[in-house]
Amino acid sequence: MSKLKKLIDRIVEFGTNEKLESENKTLEIQRLLVGIYYEYLKVETEFDETDYEEPINLDYDGMRNIVTEHFPEFGWYHSVWESHKINENAELITGDSIDDLTDIIKDLVEVQWRFDNTSEKDAIWNFEFSMRTHLEQHLVDLLKYLKEKND
Repeated sequence: MSKLKKLIDRIVEFGTNEKLESENKTLEIQRLLVGIYYEYLKVETEFDETDYEEPINLDYDGMRNIVTEHFPEFGWYHSVWESHKINENAELITGDSIDDLTDIIKDLVEVQWRFDNTSEKDAIWNFEFSMRTHLEQHLVDLLKYLKEKND
């Protein structure tokens, strides 16, 4: 799981390190997100029954400000709700690429904290749970936004 931890550690920097260095931040974040998605699709989890203290409280607004500094060109996008259903009156929704990345980073900070303060089993279980219930949609939406933005 050291590959997953390395990916998480680097992605987290995009929302916590104001002085982050990268030759091409957009390309790097795309590659990192694809790596995280790959790790999610192959991860096997086992629940850790140990009771641990709760993770740190996170400053969403502070992280969002750092993400915005790193990606000032990111913006809003449209998407279709329930795109798997072919329907003449599809419902258009508006997404926010900065929010997508900030939410991804925020949840991964918690997984990072668990790697460092609980157990690998607990961290991996929480990573899988967070991806399945929340982050996967943000990740897919953000990657689609970046793909279409660069076309």
